[in-house]
Amino acid sequence: MDHDWWLWVLGTASAIHVVEEHASGWQGWASKTFGKRLGVQPTWADFTATNAALLFVAVACAVVGWRAPWFALSFPAVCVINAVFFHVAPSIAQRYPNPGVFTAVVFYLPLSIVIYVAAHRDGVLSLEAIVWSTIVGALLMALAIVTLILGKRFHYADVPVSE
Repeated sequence: MDHDWWLWVLGTASAIHVVEEHASGWQGWASKTFGKRLGVQPTWADFTATNAALLFVAVACAVVGWRAPWFALSFPAVCVINAVFFHVAPSIAQRYPNPGVFTAVVFYLPLSIVIYVAAHRDGVLSLEAIVWSTIVGALLMALAIVTLILGKRFHYADVPVSE
């Protein structure tokens, strides 16, 4: 029996994660922490665009499922990278929970493990799938950061909408 339906569960958890980040002030936290290090001022528009893309990737991975395990598993990979490097590690370093850390720990980490185990049990987990899903997950996470940096450098200012 295929257990790739767990990808839909992780996608749903991701939507809940986005709500937690928004409700607990991601934009202010991001500006104070990594925004200063990267020389950018993340906005709520950045947050919305990035998370819309994340949810699109979640759906795409769930739809594809085990037909392309390396691709499907890239979503749990990005969730683990996000949880560890953008939520757990910064929260430990700052000794204060950051926006999204609770759902990252409660949903992202355990569900991602469950999905990799499910892929193994269903006979679709290979070393190649692990390596490629990790690479694609890391590239997706890096893309979110690179677009912030490039956006500052090449961004055209918004103009008022004329009536």
